[in-house]
This record gives sequence, C-alpha cells and structure tokens, in this order.
Amino acid sequence: MGERNGLSNEYQMTISRTTIDKLGVKMYDSPSAAVSELIANSYDADAEAVTVKIPLNKWLATIRDGKIIEQGFEIIVKDDGIGMVPDVINDFYLRVGTNPRQDDRRGTRTVEKHRLRIGRKGIGKLAPFGICRKIEVITAGGKETAEGYEVAHFTLDYDKINQETDETYYPQAGTLNHKFAKERGTTIRLFDFQHRRTPDSDTFHRQVARRFGLEQKDFAINIIDTVTEESFQVSELPVDIDDDTKIVVDDRPVQLEDGTKLPVKGWVAYAKDPYPNEEVAGIRIYSRRKFVANAGIFALRSGFTGEYTIRSYVVGKIEADWLDSDDHEDLIRSDRQDILWSSEWGTAFREWGQALVKELGKTAFPAKKRKLAEQFLQASDLENEARKRFASGEIVKTAVAVGRIFARGMNAENLKDTEYVESVKELALSVAPHKVIVDKLREVEDAIDERPLHAIAKLFNDARLAESASLGMIVRERIKVIKKLKTILPTAEERDLQELLENATWIIDPRWTMLQANQTFNSFRQKFERWYAENYNYGIVTTTTEDSAKRPDFIMLHVRRRIEVVEIKKKAHKLENEEFERFQGYYDRVNEYLDANPSFKDQFPKAHIMLICDELGLDRTHERAYRSLERDDNLQKKTWDEILMDTETVNQDFLSVSSYLQR
Repeated sequence: MGERNGLSNEYQMTISRTTIDKLGVKMYDSPSAAVSELIANSYDADAEAVTVKIPLNKWLATIRDGKIIEQGFEIIVKDDGIGMVPDVINDFYLRVGTNPRQDDRRGTRTVEKHRLRIGRKGIGKLAPFGICRKIEVITAGGKETAEGYEVAHFTLDYDKINQETDETYYPQAGTLNHKFAKERGTTIRLFDFQHRRTPDSDTFHRQVARRFGLEQKDFAINIIDTVTEESFQVSELPVDIDDDTKIVVDDRPVQLEDGTKLPVKGWVAYAKDPYPNEEVAGIRIYSRRKFVANAGIFALRSGFTGEYTIRSYVVGKIEADWLDSDDHEDLIRSDRQDILWSSEWGTAFREWGQALVKELGKTAFPAKKRKLAEQFLQASDLENEARKRFASGEIVKTAVAVGRIFARGMNAENLKDTEYVESVKELALSVAPHKVIVDKLREVEDAIDERPLHAIAKLFNDARLAESASLGMIVRERIKVIKKLKTILPTAEERDLQELLENATWIIDPRWTMLQANQTFNSFRQKFERWYAENYNYGIVTTTTEDSAKRPDFIMLHVRRRIEVVEIKKKAHKLENEEFERFQGYYDRVNEYLDANPSFKDQFPKAHIMLICDELGLDRTHERAYRSLERDDNLQKKTWDEILMDTETVNQDFLSVSSYLQR
C-alpha cells in the first residue's frame, strides 16, 4: 500500500470537493435527518436491529465569541447488517453519487433479505456532515473466517474534504483497520459537532418515525438517550384518527393518461384533534419504506367541502414504491423531502390525491361534524338542562337541534374548553323558544287556508307556550340583574345610572318591551334637541348613546305612547329646589314642542316626568308645585328601593303564573 504524508493511502474518495457542502450541510441540517439517513443505510445492509445512542435535548456544540465550542458529545449509530470489508470500501462507500442499484454486485434488492433497496443516489453517507465535522466508520463483513469478520476502520474529516481542490481525498485509517471482529455489522460515530441542538425524546421519536417509521417485523430501531440512559423503540408514527372518516386506498391506483395503473397503499382520515405537531400534519408519502414527502392536501385550492376542517385535521400515509422505481425516471428530490410534481407521473399523483382529499371532505366531513355534535351534547348535558327549564317537549327538541347546529362550527379543542361549551349551551337554550315561535307562526301562515280552525288554534297555543318560555328566560335573567344591581347601587354615579336606565327601560316599567322602541321616537328626540338649541340657545343632551363623555341633562324615553322625562338622582340624594325647577322646565319644553308639532303629538299624546330620587328637600313653594304635577298624573316619584322591588315583583309574578309553562 502507498503512503502519503505518513498516512495510509488505502482508502480514497473521488469527488468534487465543493460538492460535499451542497450534499451534506445544505440538505441534512437536523440530527433526526442525519440519523435517519444512516438508518436507511442500515436497512439496505439487511440489518435487523439498529441502535442509536444520542444526547437528547442538548446543544451538541455552543458558540462563544463567534467560535464553536465542543461539548464532548457523540452520536453512535450501530447495526447488525452485513457490513463491509476493506476491499469494497472505495467502490461501495467512498465513491459518492453512484447508484448502488445499477451496480451488479449490489442490485435493486438487498443481498440477503431481498428488500427493495432504499439508497439510490449514493449521498446519504454524507448526511451527518449537516451536523458534524467528523464521521468515524467501523464496519465488519464479508465471509466469516476463523478469526471472525474483517474490519474496515476510517474517519472522514469535513474540513479536509471541503477544500477548493479536486485532488483525491484520503480518509485516515483507524487502529482497527484490517483487524477482525467476532460479529459483523457497522458502527458510525459522529463527533466534532456544528452548532446544533437535539430535540427532546418525544420529538426525536416523531421525527425519526415520520422519516422511517413504517412497521416492519424484521427491522427495529432502538434509541438510547445518553443523557438520561432512557431508551425507546421507534414505532410507526402514532396518529390518533377518527376511524369513521378513514378511507383506505389500497384498491385505488393512480391512473396515467395511457391507462397505466400505478399501485398505492395506505389511508387518509381526519385526526381526532387538530395537529399537535408538524410531524403528524398532512398526508405523508413513502416509497420503499422511507419517507419522501409530505403532500399536505396535494396543493388543493380553496373552495371544496370541509376545506377549513381538512386543513387542520387531515392526516394520512400513502406508500407508492413506483416513485423510486428503477425502471423509470427518479421522481424524488435529492434531499428525499419532496416529489418532482411537475413530471407526468407526479402530476397524475397530485390529481389523484386532490380527488381523494375532496372525497374525504364530502364523505368524512359530515360524519366528523355529527360526531362532534354528539360529543357537544354529552359534554354540555344540553338535553337534560332543557328538560329542567322547559315543560314543552317541542322546545326541548328544538334546543337539542339548535345545539347540534352550533356544534358543527366547533372543533375538538373547543370541546375541552368548559367555559366555551357552557356559553354555547346557554345560547342554544336561549334561541330554542324563539325558533319554535317563528316555526309555529310560519306553520300557521302555510296552513291557515287548509286546516280546520281548531288545528290553527293548536298551533297558536304552541307558539304561545314557546313565547312564554322565551319570556320566562328573559325574566329570570332580569331578576339576576336586579339582585346584582342592589349591591352596586350605593356607589353608582349619576351618569352611569342614566346609561343603565336608558338601556334597560324595563327597570322603570317592567311592561316595556323592544316593540315600543321605534324610529319615530328617535326622530322626535333628535328634532327636539335641535329645536331646543335654536329657541333657548343651549345644546341639550337627552341620551347617553351619542356622547359618552357628556352627562345628559335628562333622559328621554318612550314608554307606553308617552314621552318620559326621566330625572335620576344617586341613591340617598335629596332633591333640591333648583333641581326641581330645572327638570320641570324640561318637562314644559317637551309639551311646548309637542303642541307645536301635531304629527308627533298624535304619536305621543302626553309627556310625563319620572323622578327617581330617595328624598325631597323642597321648600313649601316648590313642594306645592311638585304636588300639583303629581296630582295631575304628570309626575311620578319612586325611590331606588321601590323601583327595584316593583320590577322584581312583576317579574317574579310572571314566573309564578307561568310555572305550568316553564319549569
């Protein structure tokens, strides 16, 4: 053997030096990617077991002042495959870029187990240079001798390889070179690392399983975390799917334009939960037992049934060995992370996949939504709650139906949020009575010319029951509001009380409904304010809804065909003479405007003062004027306690008389 610089020249690599940077660093810059390529080589070597020793969740090297600082870690990948002897290293291992399948000594299938060979481009051995600068190889194989199996031992040095020269590179032979081992197999040791971090054990397992995790009986991958000494075996990538949505594609070949059928195996489905990590997401494509691409949803454009759910839930595993066929052009990208979709076969595969995803959306999407609806009904206990609140079985049935509709917009994550589930349940219970009212009235309209009068009366009665149930729910909420209002009233400011009563007129008059709010009153109020400013040279404010910064002079409301001039004082306030004069003047001006505008007076025949004040502090003259307004039914005073008590009583009475309608 020749010598060069005192080193053995037995092993040599023939390659354009700058190619190493492109083939190694650029394509495999994560520990899982580099290790997976070494595992693939072990598979092609007919190994039955591969053991990976790796420090997980660690920086393999750090950076300080722009320099990489070694941490003393190493990654070891050891297999029990057929190994190699020194005589074949140059041709089989160090000749980069040659296709082993076209080598008569190796072929398209492995030597002993006749597996479809994964390796094709002859560059996977350089993958570790994406994370480290040195690769030590110890391999024993060939025919067994009395001493055992002959060993080839050498180290590849990235810095020496990646130089601006095309001269032959001579890896340094190791101390075990040409010696013998009792067992055959290959050990690859990676060290002198780049600034890279290994993932935690769960993530590393998913990453390796995604790349090389198809279940096989005669090939096992074992991982040992050298930091914790914990170990685990790589299994098929675990994906928790909704079995009702699964579509098996074993009998659905990809068909070319000339009628050629390309076989595929696998499945697509909805995951039970949104993607927990990127390794699970989308439809994974495998060829010759190894991951080659994540097709996602095969670049399907928007606008198909179930689109938004599919983008968050679709998962799958498709095996298509013809993507890496020896009898056809190579359809896999050099880094084995995608497919050449623009090719004839790639285009046909994409169109096949898009049709599959659309089918999944049309058939599986409704099934998944039905299942989500059932899960919502169970989680919310909606039906039992409806039975507690409503005596009408039809309202209960409608509440469940409404709940199912709302659940169709949910996902599995929503169902884990108890507060969200509770809010949707309450919404369904609130909507149900209103829906029954509308449905019954429409039924009356459709049937009034055909059904007998007693049948029409029955429909009206059903609508009345639903209306009573609906009002009952409103009343219950009002009573809760009143009880809470009692606790905050002593400290409430006058401006806040004005806004409260304007937006909850039912507190003043429990018989008030939204039907009394109308556009005519809004027009009256706006024109009155303009008239007042023009005639009295003062910009009056009668509402809290238009200028949140300014306190209204008084609140003007529309209650039972009259204009209510509402004067509000804080709790425990004593009404003074000046305050009385002021709101009496507002009352007089409203009547003056009504008298000057008969069209408005037809709509609102009377103005009235509602004074909410706990005490009077008027002198004799002012009290005489006050009592005159009161006797003529032009003024009504209530204390805050009276207001809340009256309102609560009316609402409680409603529940009492309606108890046979609503539980």
